[in-house]
Amino acid sequence: MRILFFGDYSNLHACLAGELRRRGHHITVISDGGRYMDTDKDILLERAPGRLGAVSYLYQIFKILPSLRDYDVVQLINPHFLSLKPGKIKYFFDILRKNNRSVFLTLAGNDYYFVKTCLEARTFRFSEFESAGKPSEFEFATRHGALWTAPGMKEFCDYIYSNIDGAMAVLPEYDIAARPYLGDRLSFTNIPVDLASLPKVPALSAGDLSDRIRLFIGMRQGMEIQKGTARMLRICLELEKEMPGRCSVTCVRNLPLAEYLRRMSESHIVLDQLYSYSPGTNAFQAMALGRVAATGAQPEYYEYIGEPDTGAIIPLSPLVSDLEWKERFRSLILDPACLPAMAAEGRRIAEKHNAVTTVTDRFLTHWQHLS
Repeated sequence: MRILFFGDYSNLHACLAGELRRRGHHITVISDGGRYMDTDKDILLERAPGRLGAVSYLYQIFKILPSLRDYDVVQLINPHFLSLKPGKIKYFFDILRKNNRSVFLTLAGNDYYFVKTCLEARTFRFSEFESAGKPSEFEFATRHGALWTAPGMKEFCDYIYSNIDGAMAVLPEYDIAARPYLGDRLSFTNIPVDLASLPKVPALSAGDLSDRIRLFIGMRQGMEIQKGTARMLRICLELEKEMPGRCSVTCVRNLPLAEYLRRMSESHIVLDQLYSYSPGTNAFQAMALGRVAATGAQPEYYEYIGEPDTGAIIPLSPLVSDLEWKERFRSLILDPACLPAMAAEGRRIAEKHNAVTTVTDRFLTHWQHLS
């Protein structure tokens, strides 16, 4: 097939593209490369700040638009797959819809229905927008929820949902939020990880843990509050200070993906994000590397993948107090004997549910069923 991936988050589409090329499909990826992440893309499309940046961005889109036709599948990373206002995105969406065989949507990141579900506080016990019945720290500071749920955003999201052939949810929470509106046109796929491309590192062993326990946090500039990484870092630094010689904390910001994975592979425990019900790309990469992930791992995640909670993942939640967190991590630092088994089980889960070969099969099945 001829497949166009339009947009990318955290290497998701680029990962799928690599596997599809290995299977003989003709693939084009358009993205900004995750900016500092420098992920693979065939056409670079990025918006610089300011008025000149906006003009240049539109020029780039119009320049490539004539070539974006006759694809069997166009896969959009989000309803907001362009850094434009909804009206302008709708204009370009209609052209893609007209000139290609089918259009599918990856449910990743925010859209009207996901944010609405988060704010209603009936479906999710917490989210990056709401926690314990109150606005989260992120929502209190930004009021992003009101922007995402404005009437114009609903109209735009309804239009995109109504005019796609199908959609793929990469996390259970996206599936839960969108299923009432997309029904059987929606498939849960999970997040892909290209196991073969990861750094080759030995599995955790008791010998690795004889010195100090290495904690790792990757920060994305501007998203420290939204992802909860600022709170995680503060707690970890407190532990490092309280337990000198027993643990160390590495915090990195805005690294290219290859360098980021190399640095991650040198750790024992990788802290991912606070407000998610499920592990994200960062956590799945850590698990695939044979490292212990601390991240969202609510019962809904295990239900969706059909696995029991074996304790491989250290569950994080904004509903848990800082003191409880610290005590859980303190006990692991003082007695890390369980970490190798946790890491091995995390690797098994990632291999079974997130291998790019498996996730690509799910995408292909959904395309073929609905195209």
